[in-house]
Parts: sequence; structure tokens; C-alpha cells
Amino acid sequence: MTCIQINMTPVLLPYTNQEQQLVIFDSNVMYPIDVINNHVVNTSITYHLTKKNELKLIDDAKAANRKHKIILPLIKYENDLNSHLIVGYTNVFSKPKFCSSTNEEIFGKTCPYTNCKYTCDRTQENTAQVLLMHKQDLDYEKLDSIKRDSDQIWLLWHDEPKENSTQLNKYKFNWTMSYRTSAEASLGAYGITIAKEKPWSIGKFNSWVNKQFNERHNQAVWFVSNCRPQKRLKKFHSLRQYFPISAFGRCIKSNESFSLNAQVLSKDKCNYQSTCERDYLSKSKFYLAFESQSCTDYITEKFWRTLKFGAIPIVSGPERENYVRIAPPNSFIHTDDYSSDDKLAKALYSIATNRSLYEKYHYWRRYYDIYHEAKDLEPYRFCEICCRLNTNKQRIWYENINDWFLEKC
Repeated sequence: MTCIQINMTPVLLPYTNQEQQLVIFDSNVMYPIDVINNHVVNTSITYHLTKKNELKLIDDAKAANRKHKIILPLIKYENDLNSHLIVGYTNVFSKPKFCSSTNEEIFGKTCPYTNCKYTCDRTQENTAQVLLMHKQDLDYEKLDSIKRDSDQIWLLWHDEPKENSTQLNKYKFNWTMSYRTSAEASLGAYGITIAKEKPWSIGKFNSWVNKQFNERHNQAVWFVSNCRPQKRLKKFHSLRQYFPISAFGRCIKSNESFSLNAQVLSKDKCNYQSTCERDYLSKSKFYLAFESQSCTDYITEKFWRTLKFGAIPIVSGPERENYVRIAPPNSFIHTDDYSSDDKLAKALYSIATNRSLYEKYHYWRRYYDIYHEAKDLEPYRFCEICCRLNTNKQRIWYENINDWFLEKC
């Protein structure tokens, strides 16, 4: 696979209400856009890998200017190795990872490279190209005792935001696997947009929209258990004065739980991933996909699960541009786009009651699928590592990995 320049052009989005609306796609999107005009494109992971590398050049230049990363040409170029060995040097959340998995299960069926191997056998650490270390499972004393091979890549896996860990800086990790799109492996951190092999027909799409528009309630739903981030709680209390929201979780008082429509739905105890939660996600037109942090690129499974269940995410957290990069086109509503919650609520009412507007937030479903479960996502991330091992021409180390992770938190 070679990394080539991909030229983005305006795409004519043929809405089914016969309107022709010109949508200029941001050139910083990770997924192929020409499928909307039925152009023949490569819908495999190769496109995502190529586009990711193009965007990473821009991100790395910024990181270098901020002195977060050091990036130099690789003097000893070894992309012609017959195989690349990755050792799981730590557990992942206190448990071994992938020890009984096949290479196909780890790296995926469609990865363009098949010469990477993952092992939990730490006795092979001296011959491995990569030592994979999960941040929450690091043993700093053990790291201090390692006699480090300068040609070996230390890869830090870290998907949690706003953890001030200055002690990480001294280890000069070479690569990261993270939700940050500028990480060396970031594809599918919490979710991914994939082009369908065969788009839905207009008839199938119209039938889907009609059913959702007519059967879903004109309300938002929210499940929240982390009460520390006050910004999103304040946003909830303000917005629910203008628009019905069913909210559940230990941060929500019992008299705040139900909206105007809630009583017709499940009376079961509503917890994350419960039948009740699925009922609400399947019967409401919107979901408050509010992130706990505003850290750059921190977009978690709540966003992707909302799309999977057919609701429109109302997002708050990272900047709009972060969502545009990875989310399906025109699939979400960002609170930052509205100067007041009153105006946001009016927009929600318009979308909820106008089929043409409602359709526009779902038109992407004709052409794209999304995935959000670990079993589907992890092969993308590990394929990206394998791809990078086969094509890498840079020597990278993080000079200030802590500040890099804390960007805009």
C-alpha cells in the first residue's frame, strides 16, 4: 500500500425530496465520500489507512511545533522484513489480551498486510519490533529497569482523557494507540464509518425514514452516571426547559427523569445497556451524546451507539471539526452551533416535525455503516499498526506525551 494524495471534490447530495443540495465535504474526513455519487471507489480499509496518513502529516507538524513530538527520518529502513512481531508487554485492564486469538481475529480479514504477529509471550520482548503497553497497567519500576533497544518501538495504548500523568514523559514512547486521530494507531478507537458494499435503494431508505419519523417520539433521551463534569449537567437542565428530555442515571433526580412522552415506554429500571435503555434509544428521535471532557478527538461509544440505534446525536465536548473527521456526513447536531438553548430547542422541534429536515440527518445511512463494538473495531486499530510497521520511514518519540493527551481538555 502506498500513501497517495486524495483530492476531495464537491459532492452533489441527491436528497429524496427532489432537492439538489451541494454539500462541500471537509477534506479532513477519514471515509470515502465518492460513494454518494455512485462513483467506483475502494471501500476497503486501505482508503482509511491512506487518508489517515495524509491527515497525520498535518497533525504531526502541529505536534512538532508544540514540542510534543520529535519526528526524524528513519535511518535504518526495515520495511522489507519478512515479519513484524508485536509483544503484549502489559495486561489490558488487568487481563491478558489476544493470547488465544488468531492473527486474522487480531488484524482482520481485509488488512493489506499479513506479516504481523501478536504474542503475549513476554520472553520474546528482545526480538520484538513493538512492545505494546497499556497505560492503566504500566509497571513504572519495571519500565525503569529495562535496557532499552533504540530500534524497538514502545507503543502506548491509552483511550482515557484528562489523566495528568507527567511521569509518562520520561519514557519517550515512540507510538501511541489512542482516540487521538493523530496517534499512530487511531482507526476505530470507539467507532468507525465504513462505506456500504451496496447502498440502500431509494425505496428502502424512504421506508426506513417513514417508519422512524412516524414512530419515534419528539424527545431526547440521556443516560448519565458520571456526575463530576458539571458543564453537561448544566446544559441538560437548561435545554430541558425548552425541549422534552427523558434522563436517567444516578446524576438525575427522580422527578427529572421523565419527559412528556416517557410514560408510554418501558418502566424497567433504566441502566446503561439495559432493555430500558434500548427502548428509549429506539423510540426517541434524539440522544444527548454529551462527552465528559472536551479533549481533542475524544468521541466515545455513546455517540456511535446513538447512530446504531437510529437516533440523532446531540453532541457536546470536542469541537465540531473533530466529529466531522470521523462521523458520517450530516449525522449529528453540535450544541456549539447554537447561541442559546432556546434556539437549539427550536431547531430540534423543526427536525422532529419536518420529515424533509429529519431525513437529511439520516441520508448517510443509504451509503454508510457504522461499527462501535470492540470485536469489530480492534482489527482496524491493529491493522493500522501492521500497516505502519510495513511502511514506516520515520523515527518518532513523544517528548511531552502528557501535554499531547491533554490538548484542549
